[in-house]
Amino acid sequence: MARTLLEQAFPAAWLDAVFAAHRQRQYERALLFSTIVELMMLVAVGLRPSLHAAARQAEPLPVSLPAL
Repeated sequence: MARTLLEQAFPAAWLDAVFAAHRQRQYERALLFSTIVELMMLVAVGLRPSLHAAARQAEPLPVSLPAL
């Protein structure tokens, strides 16, 4: 339930737009900022014990785990 609430409060398109507006030297190639936020959200609400575990159990990522 917490995950759904957070997804509604922070839509992926909005997160990516905020990142694009405020980035300085950072860039996006294949891994979007919203994807990282989604994975960290799983850890923050206690659904996954770590970022590595969240990434392993998520749908296929566009980058490798070390790149994450």
